[in-house]
Amino acid sequence: MNSPGSVLFRRGAGLDYYLSAAGGFTRAAEKGQVSVHYANGEVRTKHRTFLFHSTPTPGPGSEVVVPIKDPNAPRTDTVALFGAIAQILASTIAIIVVVTRK
Repeated sequence: MNSPGSVLFRRGAGLDYYLSAAGGFTRAAEKGQVSVHYANGEVRTKHRTFLFHSTPTPGPGSEVVVPIKDPNAPRTDTVALFGAIAQILASTIAIIVVVTRK
C-alpha cells in the first residue's frame, strides 16, 4: 500500500475502503494476494477464480496485508505472446483456405 498505517474501524466498510484509506496499491503490489489478519489469529486471503470470488471483510483489530511482487519472478512478454498468437491464427486461416479450395 502507498501509506501503511492505522485506519480506524468503520462498521460496514469493506476491504476496498481500507485499501483506499491507506493510499491504494503501489506498482509493486500483488493485488491478487491481499489478506486480512483478524485479531483472533485467523487469516483470510482474497480469492478469485473463473466463476467465484471471495473478499474478506476486515473487523475490529484486523490488519490488511498486501504483499509485494517478487522482482525475480519471470515476467510474461505480452508483445511476444500476442505476436505468437497472431502467427498461429494466420497459419490456421491459411491452412483452412488451402484445404477448402480443393
